[in-house]
Amino acid sequence: MDEKSRLIGSGYGGINVELSDEEDRVRASSSSGMFADLKQKWKELRHGRERVLPVLLCTLAATVGSCLNGFMLGYSALTQLDLEKDWIKPFARFGETSYYQFVGPAATIGALIGGPLAGLFSDKLGRKTAMMVSAFPLATGWLCIALSIEFYYYQTTPNGLYAMLLLGRFLTGFGTGWLSLVVPVYIIEISPASLKGLFGSVNQLSVTVGILLIYAFGTGLRYYEVAIVSLAFVLLYVLLLCLIPETPRWLVSNGLRLEANNTLWKLRGPKAEVMKEMDTLEKAVAVEGEISFHDKLRMLKQRAVFIPLIFSILLMFFQQFSGVNVVIFYAGRVLSSAGLPQNDAALAADFGIGGIQVIATFVGVMLVDVLGRKVLLLIGAVFMTLSTGVLGTYYIIDYLSCHGGSPNETLIGQSWCHTHHFYILSVLCLALFIVGFSIGWGPIPWVMMGELAPMQVRGLLSGIATFTNWSFATIVTGAFSSYQDSVRPYGAWWSFAFCTILSIPFVIFFLPETKGKDLQEIQEFFDNKYGHRPRQRRVTDYEKE
Repeated sequence: MDEKSRLIGSGYGGINVELSDEEDRVRASSSSGMFADLKQKWKELRHGRERVLPVLLCTLAATVGSCLNGFMLGYSALTQLDLEKDWIKPFARFGETSYYQFVGPAATIGALIGGPLAGLFSDKLGRKTAMMVSAFPLATGWLCIALSIEFYYYQTTPNGLYAMLLLGRFLTGFGTGWLSLVVPVYIIEISPASLKGLFGSVNQLSVTVGILLIYAFGTGLRYYEVAIVSLAFVLLYVLLLCLIPETPRWLVSNGLRLEANNTLWKLRGPKAEVMKEMDTLEKAVAVEGEISFHDKLRMLKQRAVFIPLIFSILLMFFQQFSGVNVVIFYAGRVLSSAGLPQNDAALAADFGIGGIQVIATFVGVMLVDVLGRKVLLLIGAVFMTLSTGVLGTYYIIDYLSCHGGSPNETLIGQSWCHTHHFYILSVLCLALFIVGFSIGWGPIPWVMMGELAPMQVRGLLSGIATFTNWSFATIVTGAFSSYQDSVRPYGAWWSFAFCTILSIPFVIFFLPETKGKDLQEIQEFFDNKYGHRPRQRRVTDYEKE
């Protein structure tokens, strides 16, 4: 079959790659619609030259860590509800109930520290080893939470219990923050170029599954029993990590060519063009050269490195300032306002939203390499803008319908009188928002974080992006109550809608499409458009200075 050169990827300014006639027909068939593209992806999964099952199994093993991330995210509310039943109330006379307000943020603070440190150490230790390191803080943290029950029986104040909870939450947050960086990078580096989006999105899917599982465990177990179950998952994770390989790209960059070649053969299979991929990896690593951490920091001045970092940070900004954590936090109140009993509303919020997240994220996983990253981000932005915009309008309509007064007097979750027929809008808005977030802005920023960063500074740039993500999450959730008191609930929701509107021109005009591109092609795009990153020759110049 004759090979011919062709320019592909309008977002990449024309990158020369070799495509076979068969591959040309596949790309041409995409014009017939999404279903033809989806059918081709399914054929590639089943009968492609590259084996998919080994990559899938490695991805599933790695994303058990993402499931543990979901455990951490969903555990805070579960713990508070359990403690309120028979711990906080008996000791309210000691004035210690305010301590709990620090338990949830402790996990976020831990994640803020764990993410950047993972970025520094994953380049040195390797992606697999870095994931295994996370088991220590995770296991220690869940053990502290499980042992906190001892203070229930042997102390007359809740101080010891809260101290153990704070330490446990901080350590579990540190471990999941660490994993939130390493897992996406690992998946991107083992995945074939045409399926990076599919496998990369499994990371976010596993987070939603973890949240749903922790809710399910909480329905029949006490908070310390759930911690024991979580500890068992950590041990299972360590065992699974022992069975998966290090990424070929990291092995090549550290001079382990034979190990990288063997790993590629195991991942891709005997029919794949392993030697061609090895040659591409070696050329990329040779061009990059070996650089010190100091020189990595100096590389941030280069536009070809700085621009991908800005793109990653903006993706994280729009993800968090869409208001996703606030929507999830207030879901129970909104459903309660629709007429459900409070307990039923909380249960429906947990399992209803959790179920929608899992299903919608799975749909996004299936479509990310068919429609592309940008299309799903745009669809998600439209859905979230509509839902938060309508939800803000609903608060005004609700107050005026109930009281005929000024909407400035209402607070979130209050002033519901059920005298109108608009309350169903709040429920639909929540569902629409979760769908939009789950198919686009939930998984894709994490996928593109690993795709956009150059190899030699991938750990550093991913660490910065992860740190900003957790920082934005802390700001939004921590400041929302005060903010909504200042601008009123409708103003707060409209602010989220404004942020998602701003994401639309960013995605359309600035963000490059990475669907079907290997990591080297993406790096070449930024080199060609924004100027070359410093090579080994420049590093030597730095050292001479």
